Amino acid sequence: MLVETLQEPIRVVCDFDKEKVRPLAFLRAGRRYDIKRVNLIYRKRLGTRFVWCFAVSDGANTYGLTYDPETLLWSLTEIQVEG
Repeated sequence: MLVETLQEPIRVVCDFDKEKVRPLAFLRAGRRYDIKRVNLIYRKRLGTRFVWCFAVSDGANTYGLTYDPETLLWSLTEIQVEG
């Protein structure tokens, strides 16, 4: 397994259900990655605020995404390539 750590802004298609956020797909470098499974959701403190962290899978690889509810920005933070 190859793990790459990064901090790359991305665009995310997501579902907001009351206070819950669920990413459905994300766009990176012009390519769409459809999320087949959300493996983990947790909240992490960054200074005085919190960001939401998601471990998601497209069926082949696993990705780490973060969402900052104050800035409304998403980032790709990790890629785990299986194989």
